[in-house]
Amino acid sequence: MPLFQTSVINKHLKTIDKQTIKDAFSTFKAHFHNAAIQENIRNSKEEQYQEGFLNHMFVSVLGYTLNPTPNFNLTTEYKNVKDNKKADGAIVIENVVKAVVELKGTNTINLGNIEAQAFGYKNNQPDCVYVITSNFEKLRLYIDNAIEHIEFNLFTLTEKDFELLYLCLSYQSIEKGIPKKIKEESVSKEDEITKKLYRDYSLFKRELHQNIVTLNPEYDALTLFKKSQKLLDRFLFLFFAEDRQLLPPNSVRLILTDWKDLQERDENIPLYNRFKKYFGYLNTGYKGKRYDVFAYNGGLFLLDEVLDNVKIDDNLLYKHTYKLSEYDFESEVDVNILGHIFENSLNELDELAAHIAGHEIDKTKTKRKREGIVYTPKFITTSMIENTVGRLCSEKKIDFGIVEDDYFTDKKRSKKSTQLLFEKLKNYRGWLLQITICDPACGSGAFLNQALNFLIDEHRYIDELQAKLFGDALILSDIENTILENNLFGVDINEESVEIAKLSLWLRTARPNRKLNDLNNNIKCGNSLIDDPEVAGDKAFDWQKEFPQIFGSEKLAPNIIVIDQVENPDYPKLIKEKTLEAHLKTEQSIELQKEAIKRSEEAIEIYKKVYEYAKKMEAVSDPTAEFEIKKRGFDVVIGNPPYVRAELISKYAGYFQKTYQTYHSVADLFTYFYEKGFSILKPNGLFGFISNTFDKTKAAIELRAWLKNNVTILKYIDFTDVQIFEGATTYPIIFIAKNEKSSNKYLEYIKMTKQNVEDIALHIPSNVEQNNLQKENWRFKNNEASDIIKKLQNYPLITEKYGKTYYGIKTALNEAFLIPKNLIYDEVFLKPIYEGKELSKWINNSPNQSLILFKSKWTKSKFGNLDEKNALEKIKAFKPEIINHLLPYQQKAIARYDKGDYWWELRNCAYYHLFEKPKIIFPNLQNKNKFSLDVEGIFINAPAVMLSLAHLSNPIIEGKMLLAILNSKLIWYFLKSICVVRSGGYIEVKPQYFEQLPIPVIKEIDHQHFIDKANLMISLNKELQEVSGKFQRNIQRKFSMKELPAKLQNWYLLTYGEFIVELGKKKIKLSLTDEAEWENYFIVENEKAHQLKFQINKTDHEIDNMVYELYELTDEEIKIIEAF
Repeated sequence: MPLFQTSVINKHLKTIDKQTIKDAFSTFKAHFHNAAIQENIRNSKEEQYQEGFLNHMFVSVLGYTLNPTPNFNLTTEYKNVKDNKKADGAIVIENVVKAVVELKGTNTINLGNIEAQAFGYKNNQPDCVYVITSNFEKLRLYIDNAIEHIEFNLFTLTEKDFELLYLCLSYQSIEKGIPKKIKEESVSKEDEITKKLYRDYSLFKRELHQNIVTLNPEYDALTLFKKSQKLLDRFLFLFFAEDRQLLPPNSVRLILTDWKDLQERDENIPLYNRFKKYFGYLNTGYKGKRYDVFAYNGGLFLLDEVLDNVKIDDNLLYKHTYKLSEYDFESEVDVNILGHIFENSLNELDELAAHIAGHEIDKTKTKRKREGIVYTPKFITTSMIENTVGRLCSEKKIDFGIVEDDYFTDKKRSKKSTQLLFEKLKNYRGWLLQITICDPACGSGAFLNQALNFLIDEHRYIDELQAKLFGDALILSDIENTILENNLFGVDINEESVEIAKLSLWLRTARPNRKLNDLNNNIKCGNSLIDDPEVAGDKAFDWQKEFPQIFGSEKLAPNIIVIDQVENPDYPKLIKEKTLEAHLKTEQSIELQKEAIKRSEEAIEIYKKVYEYAKKMEAVSDPTAEFEIKKRGFDVVIGNPPYVRAELISKYAGYFQKTYQTYHSVADLFTYFYEKGFSILKPNGLFGFISNTFDKTKAAIELRAWLKNNVTILKYIDFTDVQIFEGATTYPIIFIAKNEKSSNKYLEYIKMTKQNVEDIALHIPSNVEQNNLQKENWRFKNNEASDIIKKLQNYPLITEKYGKTYYGIKTALNEAFLIPKNLIYDEVFLKPIYEGKELSKWINNSPNQSLILFKSKWTKSKFGNLDEKNALEKIKAFKPEIINHLLPYQQKAIARYDKGDYWWELRNCAYYHLFEKPKIIFPNLQNKNKFSLDVEGIFINAPAVMLSLAHLSNPIIEGKMLLAILNSKLIWYFLKSICVVRSGGYIEVKPQYFEQLPIPVIKEIDHQHFIDKANLMISLNKELQEVSGKFQRNIQRKFSMKELPAKLQNWYLLTYGEFIVELGKKKIKLSLTDEAEWENYFIVENEKAHQLKFQINKTDHEIDNMVYELYELTDEEIKIIEAF
């Protein structure tokens, strides 16, 4: 989507005086469109023209005042707040930096290369909103972040485009924050249009399907749904094409008008027939008196036996096509919206399929859930393409010896040097033409579209260098079709997604009077992971067979020049001939402007054939060599594999176990996409996936081992709990790697934060040695931090002395089996119980719930082997209050997967007795140590966890010593390094992680120290709990409040003023007398709480030091832990 919406720009342009813009453009044009000045600018070094540029552009044209003129608002060499680095310029208004300016000479062609540097300056100025970069010929404006920008070519800028530049960059606009307002309004407008379009599109889709099913009963309903989707794709192409000058303007309206005219002449031709005729034009072409239609073809408009014979209601078709044609698909609607439309369409497909079959739809198991479909945001696809395709391109430019500075016009350069430089570009172009990029779970094509954009830009970059080298006018290569045919490949299990992916690529590359590519050989439908038809049916996918152009075949790939085998080919002569031919075509394209695009295409074809020829030359000298290019895989594999839990793919478990080395019984589906992705990747190829985190999960233990041993990890970008997928809670990571075995290399680890989450490149990575990653979990720490973990792991595991841990009670229906503690009284079948959220550090409040506990098999042991009806009568008579409470939940209780013999019983559990013995208990989600000792026999509810102490000789004493260690800073450091991170800064302390804790044996001489400290902490925390609880109860009684908000629960952390504010939020206003009385009470109680808190913190610190000594940490190691 463009940075700004056209309608928003037009609204703001109306606020600027037209004559002011005209005068400014006149001044601008006199300088920046002067050929002699342009030449001088190109020949100037960066430092020579920096201040001149600020004067000519910002002062003379845009109305700024440059330092040292009094009351200046523009200055050069502006220093950072935090260091001594300086931006080339800054716009400073009322002592606030509004924009930083970074300037380079025209020898910096790609302004993207200075993006990070410029944003480094911005991030050092707290209130800076704008970043402006320029090489004196081109100028970019960024607003807030680096995701999108707007770029102007100053040497060719039209008056219309200058209006936008002036609107964005004039002093008045920056002073009033106009560019940011335009962006915000554009985002809002875009969101509004997207939602409205989706509503209209969805309504059309539903009504169209219903109508087609009603009017065409001879066809299967599900088939008709899929055909209606194809028909919608055709209409979408029409809407985009007529607004983007691919078809005559208002083509849809013309079809509708013509049909109306026919109706009035009593010629009752179905409206759909008129559309079918137009679809035929798009397939074969049409020349008429009123308009011509080019034969775009591409497969979308080929004859379709079902679609060509269905009947559709005229009024329905007229209403919806008329409404959708009102949208501006040129400036208002982006091709990327198709991804969002597709994502939602899949749920509708599931619902319709279920409706057709007469089933209820389970919305937790929709196609979006089952196939793990989420739409990848643009900032993710952009970053991943840059880290894979971009990285590969950068490496190749180095290999070919391409240096930007070498390509600027030098009149003294010899023809030989020029030819050599041109050779480098030609070789790079040849390589670029044959790079292969694959998304094995392509969805609606987000990654493929971004790769297409990147490759187009890279060809433009070559064009620019070539123009600079020869001093020619810039001729842009017409390269899109070549990229689609040769560079981009995708597979998806979903037919609709494949069609949408094709459509989005067509719409992105379609040009007037140029045929659409047939993408059937590149974008395919199938199960990327399974090649066995016995397992996957007709979705089984054999990569070698489906993509022979990538993995080799008996036949030569198309467009390959076959070279006869010779003994000693004159390689230099042949290359020279092809090179001169290519350059001649380029020169002719400049002289013959009407033939420019055609000639450029011919030149590119020659580049491609020369490169392919050169590849073959390596084989010619070998008499046994095969005359074909066997790529042995893709250059880049990239994507967002489906997130599908193991239980939803259980039917394929046997196949995965037999086929994949990364198999694990509870592995997510994306695990196998990782292994498959590398298997279809060339040796040394680049790999980029965004998936759920797997650095610590038990399910990914085999995946971690496989990746560590088989690939070189380049980057691991961890979003932790930052949510980036709309409508899906995930814990995503980006994994970038090279398909080669690691040789003790370092990877870059980036931990993302919510701040600047969309500017991934601006986050500073830490270097982690790949060899330090352990199979059990990956800890991304530097060597010093890793050494601490390794040192701790030399001590015995907690399980060696204390045994294994257990989850709390699993009722599978808490709403029925957990009740308020005073609701029913029963000493035998009601047990006090904590939920995980109630558990704290050291001590807990009294539980406020009871567990209804009829153990599995209890009913039979009490009443005999009865059927459910008789058993229910017996137990109801035995415990009427409890059973009457449970009866409203009977059907839900019956539906539980895991229960006892009868629905009122809980599942079998071998450790019920341990709940009533001394134990350490803790919640599985923790944002700080939350370990406590229970000696009262209180149950806990899963997923809270317990460590039983019942087998110890003195469970309470030994439990207290252990508790002191568990609640230490060192243990928290260790847990944070091994546990999975969850949202809100929590970690998941599952049994599998807790049982990895190393616990040294405490010397007997130190036992009492640990016991005393634990007793003191339990006592202090209990006292604080009582002081705080008493104050809270007084608030509740005084102001009739049933529940207190979090801040009032932690009242002692507030000032009295803040306390009054919190009361005010609950609509409580105190009189002056009451305020004075409450202030005295608050101060006294607050002082008590603070004294206790001080003692708690002091004792906590003393325990930490005792634990450091226990583990024999050095001073340097302690500093690392304390700084954590």
